[in-house]
Amino acid sequence: MSVDIERVAILVGFIDRLIQMRKIENQLDENMVSSLIDESLSIAGAQYPDEEIEAVKRDITWKYQIYSTPGQSILADYNDENWYDDAKNEITPVFWTRYKDYLIDKKHFSPSVISTLGDETLDQKLMNYILNPQSSHPDAILKRGLIIGDVQSGKTSTYIGFICKAADAGYRVFILLTGTIESLRRQTQERVEEGFVGIDMSASATGGKRVGVGEDNKPILAMALTSRAGDFAGDSNKIAVALSDKNAVVFVIKKQKDVLTKLRDWLVSLNADPSGKIDIPMLMIDDEADNASINTSKSKEDPTTINKLIRELASIFKTANYVGFTATPFANVFIDPETTEKMETQDLFPEDFIVSLPTPSNYIGPTRIFSPNGEFHSQLRYIEDAGREEEDGFSFYFKHKKEWEGDLPDSLTDAIYTFYLANALRDLRGDLKDHRSMLINISRFVKVQKFIKSEVDAIHTRAYTSIKYNLSHNFSESMKDPVLKRIYENWEREYSLIGFDWDDIVDVLFQSMERIQIKVVNSSKSSEKLEYPKNESLRVIAIGGLALSRGLTLEGLVVSYFYRNTCTYDVLMQMGRWFGYRKNYEDLFRIWTHEASARWYAEIAEATDRLKADMDRMRDLKRRPRDFGIRVRNDSDELNITAHNKMRNAKNEYEYSSYFGGIIETPYLIFDAEIQKSNFKVTKSLVSKLVAQGYSFERENGKGHYIIPKIPKAIITEYIRRLKISKYSSDFDTRQIADFLESTIDNSIKYFDMAFMEGKDSSRFVDIEGRVFPKVFRDKCVINSESKRLGIGQRGRLGGPGDGRIGIVDYDGSSAESIIEEAKRLYRIDYEREHGDEFTDNKTYPSRTWFKYIEKRRPLLLVYLMDIDAEGNQKPHMDQFKTQMNDIPVVGFALGFPRNDNAAKHATKYKANKIYNWFEQDDILAESEEEE
Repeated sequence: MSVDIERVAILVGFIDRLIQMRKIENQLDENMVSSLIDESLSIAGAQYPDEEIEAVKRDITWKYQIYSTPGQSILADYNDENWYDDAKNEITPVFWTRYKDYLIDKKHFSPSVISTLGDETLDQKLMNYILNPQSSHPDAILKRGLIIGDVQSGKTSTYIGFICKAADAGYRVFILLTGTIESLRRQTQERVEEGFVGIDMSASATGGKRVGVGEDNKPILAMALTSRAGDFAGDSNKIAVALSDKNAVVFVIKKQKDVLTKLRDWLVSLNADPSGKIDIPMLMIDDEADNASINTSKSKEDPTTINKLIRELASIFKTANYVGFTATPFANVFIDPETTEKMETQDLFPEDFIVSLPTPSNYIGPTRIFSPNGEFHSQLRYIEDAGREEEDGFSFYFKHKKEWEGDLPDSLTDAIYTFYLANALRDLRGDLKDHRSMLINISRFVKVQKFIKSEVDAIHTRAYTSIKYNLSHNFSESMKDPVLKRIYENWEREYSLIGFDWDDIVDVLFQSMERIQIKVVNSSKSSEKLEYPKNESLRVIAIGGLALSRGLTLEGLVVSYFYRNTCTYDVLMQMGRWFGYRKNYEDLFRIWTHEASARWYAEIAEATDRLKADMDRMRDLKRRPRDFGIRVRNDSDELNITAHNKMRNAKNEYEYSSYFGGIIETPYLIFDAEIQKSNFKVTKSLVSKLVAQGYSFERENGKGHYIIPKIPKAIITEYIRRLKISKYSSDFDTRQIADFLESTIDNSIKYFDMAFMEGKDSSRFVDIEGRVFPKVFRDKCVINSESKRLGIGQRGRLGGPGDGRIGIVDYDGSSAESIIEEAKRLYRIDYEREHGDEFTDNKTYPSRTWFKYIEKRRPLLLVYLMDIDAEGNQKPHMDQFKTQMNDIPVVGFALGFPRNDNAAKHATKYKANKIYNWFEQDDILAESEEEE
């Protein structure tokens, strides 16, 4: 039995009035919802079937049981005046009021969510953080901020609300930067016209068609100089008029060189004063601020074109704000915060504020889907009939060629049939006018996308014929058709417990699927338009493409088929069009993807949660964006956070809860002669103490490196605490290591071996307690005098891959040689499983091999007593440093721990921006000074 949506709406209306009359403001629990339904039924004097009662419960729950987790703000000045708090009572909220009503009445947003958006996010935060439009500034001023939301979580609604609040307060120019694809710009233009302008500007020949907030003859107080028909074209008369009256003006433009240049030049030529500045308050919003806006150039003085043009565009206004919005902030937080004085040369680092938006409880994000314990994890399907490589034996695979025309995975047919069933169920629930979409994103090649469309057309045509002519309530007869039999099998597997039976599906299946369209949506000229009509349900299978990978919203997305090998956090998350809100069908949506992709999404979700936790800590400590570092978790060897050219200012940061089964090093030293002398003195003192106490200090097996075996852990812990290690060797955090050693009581690290590495140059020697051996020599060292950073490792490594084999001895009847060979064997097995190819003789075994695959050995402390040198323009700095050292070696370290399957082990790797380690080190120094 299908649901009568109009009857449901009547009962929901009764409940709405009861809530308003009684001024119920607390979140409704299930008992209260049931009580309100019973009371409303009594008032209405009507009988409702169970299916419609359930629909009423879903609607009321959606409207009144939603709450938001709090967002967080990091500010440049926590004591700055909140100008908007003071001005708010004098502001008439015309733009905001009509937009708020539009969201609740027309878009069916939860009133509690809109209340949080207006009263907390916009009023208490964002409006206070931008410049006061009524204040005059003798010199041009720019505020820069970053707003972090969730993918498909309503960022567009937030920034349109932001524009409305700002317009009410006196801002008159709004520049909204979309991505680089016209279909995305057009979608944003439509939403801005509906939420802010009130006019469809593409219908300007007839004076403009009223839409959204402009309907019902409401006054039009804003205009757009762009339209759904096209990007900014440069109509100078319109611009001159627009900036000379009191109406608000908005430009919705792509981040493309020609468009940005046209807008900059025309604004200056027609509206600037003699100084070249425009004295009208401007708010620039950069949607998807991590896309195209980042300066990926190595030189701060020679930024990339788009980045430079955005800066220049902001710099022509005396009162200007640049606010980036993104759900994937990973590239933005790695921008170098060190900028020059002039506004036009400042990078877009969020100098003044970073805000994480609140997350509504009805938002379905990556944690709820991809976490093994997520409540929607059971709606995830793994694609097991496609290959990651051509050699996997499947016709379709990740790295297919652009001319590929093979067999599509059979699971795609199941996904399409599931989409038919989801359409039928939504119709049965009464959602007849709601849009439904299916996403197919399995190739970046336009030609392959068109081929996929032809294959999906064929699947759809066969199903259409079978459903139209062979589907009936005669079950056994219907099942003779193999297509219907397979559709039924999908029904049994996916939806048989959903509250309707197969006969209900039979009644509506054809009518629900016959209007399905199949479109290719990408960034090419041949892309088909994806337009959702206002008063009828569009049912579409969208095949893409770049346009489906970033920004484009698929309305009513209920089935996703995703098989891509993208391996960066930001791109992968942007491809997740299935995140968001699923009113009335959260139990129906399904996602097909590769198991590796699902694992990646789970990892990204955890990394994002940790980033937000770090932001909470920043706020607690009142840290500014520029002096409190930001880090992003990056544990995976397969995943990168973002493109490498966006992370050129980032470095690795580690957080250890255990060190078992790994080795850590100091590839960076502190470029300070006195500190290096101190580390050598501490090392020499330790050796003297051990020799005096009778510890052996001889060559291993009479011919290897000098080694001191079986040193008690307490002695090693004390020694490590006394060392001074560069913050750039962030995995060798002496305090963290010492805390780990003191808190771990496992006998496997009761004693340590300490070995001294040697070089081959017989002209450079060091004497330790009468043991004379060649220093390790490292040339081509890299010096940064300003940061006191001395890079000595080749490609970030201090030692060689075989150094960790020192200290491996015969144990339990196994020779040291056989233990080493077993470690090699285990490493080869893991390597071939992870990389999918054979481990050949020309490959080396990494240092971790001698710890990860060997359990019964002592932990090893390697000491590198080094003579170092540099080349080129760094040679004079090095020569001066060596003179100060007076032939005393600089000291590097490596520390390895054996595998221990019985002890907890976890090393969390992060990418951190330039500031992060400075903050951490400063805190450590401050604490030690207080203790002294």
